[in-house]
Amino acid sequence: MYMNLLWFLPVFVILYMGFWFLVSLLVERRDIIDIAWGAGFLFLAWITFSFRDLDLDARSVLLLSAVSLWGFRLSFHTVRRNLSKEEDWRYHRWSQGQACLHPVCVFFQVFLLQGALMMIISLPVVYGLRLIHLPLFELNYPGIVLIAFGLIFEAIADQQRYIFLRKTENQDKLITTGLWRFSRHPNYFGEMVFWWGIYFLVLGAPKSWMLIVSPLTITYILLFVSDLPMEERYRGRQDFAEYKRRTSALIPWFVKKSR
Repeated sequence: MYMNLLWFLPVFVILYMGFWFLVSLLVERRDIIDIAWGAGFLFLAWITFSFRDLDLDARSVLLLSAVSLWGFRLSFHTVRRNLSKEEDWRYHRWSQGQACLHPVCVFFQVFLLQGALMMIISLPVVYGLRLIHLPLFELNYPGIVLIAFGLIFEAIADQQRYIFLRKTENQDKLITTGLWRFSRHPNYFGEMVFWWGIYFLVLGAPKSWMLIVSPLTITYILLFVSDLPMEERYRGRQDFAEYKRRTSALIPWFVKKSR
């Protein structure tokens, strides 16, 4: 079974990201990868579950339900957010001479790279749905709490920002209300908590401790990769400098007093 996973994940990632790469060429938008990201986990979970040859148990139901809700919500939110906008500024930089524009380069540096990250982060899901048939252990219950909290927290943060930016007068403003008052990236915080919850939900099974590579990977990405590019466009803005000084980067915390 372990050998089956070794070929299944790479094959799925290559085929899945290859499909979205072709779509991106047709629509001429590289940011379509953002839609593929959430949907990829959803499809991967259901495909894995379809090959499950073990009886259904509480853990598999929880895993499948959690990843399905997370993936569907994230993809829906991304489609809703990007539908009437130009290509995301992060990918738009590629068309301004700051990156390789050759299709092969885009496939490897954008699509296949994110596919590889998806493969690593999804390991607890694939392992839990394909190989585990055990009763829930005590250490799994904190995972259920973390999953619910992370999913709800991320959804609220995304919705607050979506509503804020829908107003024309807020297009060039920073959202500093709601959850965004206590964290500059509360949606990222919710996502991080969600994946730690997924990890805790599979703990207790043989060799499951090694799957910690999944939450560690998403934590590293959110802390050291995603934060900096997202905030780059605000460089030089006085309002952002003050917001950054007063507000925690990721983990929600008390707001510092204004100077």
